[in-house]
Formats: sequence, structure tokens, C-alpha cells
Amino acid sequence: MSIVDESAFYHAPVMLPECLEALNLKADGTYADCTLGGGGHSYAIANKLNSSGTLHAFDRDEEAVAYATKRLAGVAPKFIVHPVRFGELKNEIPAGTLDGILYDLGISSHQVDDSERGFTFVGNNPLDLRMDRREGVSAQDWMCNVDADTLAAALRKNADMDRAFKLATRLVEMAADIKRQDRAILPNDVKSVVESVFPDKRREVNGLLARVFQAIRMEVNGELKEIEDSLRAAVDCLKVGGRLVVMSYHSVEDRCVKETAAEFEKACICPENLPVCMCGGNHQKLKKVNRKPILPTDEEIARNSRARSAKLRVYERV
Repeated sequence: MSIVDESAFYHAPVMLPECLEALNLKADGTYADCTLGGGGHSYAIANKLNSSGTLHAFDRDEEAVAYATKRLAGVAPKFIVHPVRFGELKNEIPAGTLDGILYDLGISSHQVDDSERGFTFVGNNPLDLRMDRREGVSAQDWMCNVDADTLAAALRKNADMDRAFKLATRLVEMAADIKRQDRAILPNDVKSVVESVFPDKRREVNGLLARVFQAIRMEVNGELKEIEDSLRAAVDCLKVGGRLVVMSYHSVEDRCVKETAAEFEKACICPENLPVCMCGGNHQKLKKVNRKPILPTDEEIARNSRARSAKLRVYERV
């Protein structure tokens, strides 16, 4: 494991006061931060708890776990790190035991800023895009073996990309050519393809590249399925009255959160074509605390550009 420079790893947590308020923290409560990252949210939560409280934290990034564990050493509550993906929540936490769960979705600031991780299209490091480099298939291997239809579907689903099939076809051709050259796919290779497919949008090329990388990253890591699986588990892990607090940064993740939570907001789960309710109408497990998502203030966006697209959704277990 590489040594992490603390000043490079840490970034101010987005909408921190809003997250803490949404969790409705009790000093002796039991909480889970499902996206530990640099530990900013966890550190703030831990400092609201006393020695009778417990904070669980999830992250499969070994650098994040090492840094955050050091940062939270000596906090008052019991601090338990789960070095696994948050999709494992149901296997790590007993049902009905948590007073609140926080998700800060997407990749961490450190992963973006560390070009060696291959998360960014800046620099000349080969694409990797895995949250945990110890497991799974890298973006390199995935792109060299994926077909155009599958890649186009990922571009649409994970990034709402226009011209998805044309872009996918050219990316597959590029990957095959580079494979024949026996070298790695670099950010500039992807950029050249994007520019060829969107010659009319050269001023927007960085935004387009970000979406392409996002789509591939989410597919390589199975992110949308993991969000769905973890949120469903979170509902079972919460006590009645417990809070589910989820922050997302783009429309694809936010839509996934909203649609998954909506499954648990319904009292009736009968098929829509039934004329009368046959299920008893008592199946609701979540209710919205805020009708609309909470957005960052103009002041926070001015201080922290990473907050500009954030949306915070808050639910309560019923």
C-alpha cells in the first residue's frame, strides 16, 4: 500500500451540517457511514456521539481505510471499520440495529486526484477505474473484451450519453487496435475517440470525457446494482424512526436512489391491475423527511466546487 499524503487525501465533506441534521443524531446511537472515504463525515458523526455510541464505516479502498482509521483513532464512540463494499451491509450489520445510515455516493476526491489510480482523464496513466484494485476486472481488460452493444448500453444507462452506439463502436475498435499494439489504453486514446464522435462539441470535450469515464467506471464496479442492493439492505438494518440519508452527484445515481426508495414508500404492493387492495396496505417502510432533495447553498458551492451537483435525499424508517 502506498503512503498517502494527508493534505492530498482530505477534502471538506459536502453538505456536512445538512447531513448531520438529517441523521437526527443521538449521542448514544448506532450509525453507519457506508462511504467512509477520507473520513470527513465519519469524523463529524463520531464527535457527536459519546462512549455509548457506535459508528460503523464501510470502504473497500485500502488507502481510504488506512487514512480514516488513523484519523478517527481516539474518538469517543466505538468505531468499527468494515473493509468491504457497502453492498455487503446486510452481511455485516444485524437487522433493526441502526439509528441512521449515511451514503455519500460516487468516487472519493482522493481517487479522482490521484492520477495513478486511473480514475481521471488527466495524465498518461492506464485506465483502471476499480474501487478496489485487488479484485474485479480493470477498465483495460473490460474494454478489450466488451462488445459494442454492451458498451452502448452502459453509456446510456450510466451516463445518459448521446450517440452511444456510434461512440461504443469506435471505442471497441480503438481498444482492439491498442490490444494488437500490445500497449495500455490511455486517457488520450479515449479523448481522440470522443472528439471524433462529437466534432461539433469540442468545447465540451472534458464534460463528455467525464461522462464516458463515469459510465465505464460504474460498469466495471457494478455501482448501480450495488447502490440498489445496499439501500434495500439499509431499510432492514434501520430501527423504526431511523434515518436513511443519501447524497448523490449526478442524475443517474440520484434516479437510482429515488426509484429504489420508492419501492419502500408504497403501502400497497398489489399489482396495478387489481381493482381492490389484497395485500393489506401496510407495507410502507420508508417515508420522505423532505419532499424535495436538499441542495447545497451558493456559499458552499463557492467554497467547494465539488458540491455544485450534490443532492441530498432523506428518509425515515416507519
